[in-house]
Amino acid sequence: MDNPPPEAFTRTVDAPLDRTPAGALTRWSGLNCSILFCDVAGFGDPSRDDEDRRVVRDVTYGILLSALEASDVPAADAYREHRGDGALVVVSPAVPTASLIDPLAAHLAVALRRHNHRASAAVRVQLRVALHVGPVTPDAEGLNGQVIIQTARLLEAPVLKTALAETGADLGFIVSPFVYEAFVAHLHGGIDPASFERVTLKVKETKTEAWMYLAGSGNPPAPRSPDPDGPQGTTIFSGDVHVRGDLVLGNKITHEP
Repeated sequence: MDNPPPEAFTRTVDAPLDRTPAGALTRWSGLNCSILFCDVAGFGDPSRDDEDRRVVRDVTYGILLSALEASDVPAADAYREHRGDGALVVVSPAVPTASLIDPLAAHLAVALRRHNHRASAAVRVQLRVALHVGPVTPDAEGLNGQVIIQTARLLEAPVLKTALAETGADLGFIVSPFVYEAFVAHLHGGIDPASFERVTLKVKETKTEAWMYLAGSGNPPAPRSPDPDGPQGTTIFSGDVHVRGDLVLGNKITHEP
């Protein structure tokens, strides 16, 4: 496996994705923060080895840090946690949520396209990102709040996973109905609100609607190992498009026709 060239990284990974001091969370406790979850599709696929996963992690964190910086999100206004194949970012109420859609999604899409254009299949990065808004509370282990759970459910939406697998998109960005109505619908920048598609999802005990945006589809997705024991069903997009099957590996997510 050839390592990607230096220009494939939007930002060097010398600056790790460290946690923001917990004192920031105390100041934001109970306030409506922007919650951003992201992870890499197929990170644990057997076709990747440990070195591949290290490269993918480094690329992902570098792209995320660079995109946050380019979107004018100060380091002091963002609490960050490693999540293995991704990250949780809680952004201060002082930062406009709209900036975490546009220009953040655009920066992510450009950086992913640049990396994937030169990357081998083993280190190609398809990124899933979920955005929601709500109050969070720090506790002894980190964070607490229903909004954290709800954002995680958006990230695990079968419709998002299926769309990435079917289209080969570099970025799958999904937002809650509140975020769409309050922010996405009023965008006037580089991202057209009409490019978001309304979808229905059911993940564990959560059943809701959301809005999904895909960016970049110039390269086919890396081969994925099938899961013969995974649940089956129908994922519904808005309109008349139906995709059969469930690409979630080893979990109990179900979805309804």
